[in-house]
Amino acid sequence: MPSPESNVDSQTDLPARELLKLYDELTELHACSAFVMQALAAALANGGGLDERSATGGVFCAQWLNERTVELERQLKNMVSRAYASTTATGS
Repeated sequence: MPSPESNVDSQTDLPARELLKLYDELTELHACSAFVMQALAAALANGGGLDERSATGGVFCAQWLNERTVELERQLKNMVSRAYASTTATGS
């Protein structure tokens, strides 16, 4: 039977792992977003605009970035809710 101390440790490790995973996902999302923005800015700055294929790709990238952002915000809200609940439960 696990000791209460090891149970507490495993509970505190879970949020740390989740936060590290979220950090990695946010970093990846930021890099992708920066790449798309730089590509768009370069295409517009050169005066050529975007051809149909590039514009379509840009739309798909923007949709993906938006969907990932919404999902990461949902995950973060869940983590905050759980952290708040555990803080108020232990503070009682």
